[in-house]
Amino acid sequence: MKPVLEIVGLKKHFIRCEALRGVDMSIPAGQIVGLLGPNASGKTTLLKIVAGLQQPTGGQINYFEDAEPGPKARKTIAFCPDTMSFPGWMRVRDAFGFYREMYPDYVQDRADELIRILELDQLQSTHVRRLSKGMKERLMLSLTFSRETRLYLLDEPLDGIDPVGKMRVIDAILAMQPEGSSTLVSTHLVKDIERIFDSVFFLSKGQIVFSGACDAMREENNRTVEQAYLEVFIREGTI
Repeated sequence: MKPVLEIVGLKKHFIRCEALRGVDMSIPAGQIVGLLGPNASGKTTLLKIVAGLQQPTGGQINYFEDAEPGPKARKTIAFCPDTMSFPGWMRVRDAFGFYREMYPDYVQDRADELIRILELDQLQSTHVRRLSKGMKERLMLSLTFSRETRLYLLDEPLDGIDPVGKMRVIDAILAMQPEGSSTLVSTHLVKDIERIFDSVFFLSKGQIVFSGACDAMREENNRTVEQAYLEVFIREGTI
């Protein structure tokens, strides 16, 4: 089966830095994949390029059959950024209305279920600007998974969320990923979320320095993803 996402030699140069230096990745259908690395390793840049929000300097991205490359990718790929600015007048219910009008793949039943799972029921009339950071993260995740598509990109979805909230977010990812779809999750909070990953890629200074299937890591090498993460990045000198 063709991968949902295949990245070959992806590069991104900014004026003062080389954010991505030849990244290769392949994500099969039906998986939850971790893109793991410390801050400033290039994770957000990679996700923004895949989502069509930035242009790469070099390399190639191959999407699933219905997706278009470049800026048009955002029509068929659901991206949950680590932060998002909402207009001052927008309430929670308005945010869902905006997604309903913007994306043809928006499904109201999915949105209703996510509102319930992530406990946004009582906040529909609340201005988004008044939400805590954790509740804004829950809102963004709800909006992202209210779309029914083949690829979801989540940038640090647990950042700023309390322990109980983290469990709800993880449950929402597991419950709401459609069959045959895949989710790529960037995070440095490995211990909190590693149990849901099928495979992982470790990104350091713009390069993949380790990749592997999580079951094999646990069963054959007798170590957790967090242990592997610490070993690799201590060796890399980045943590």
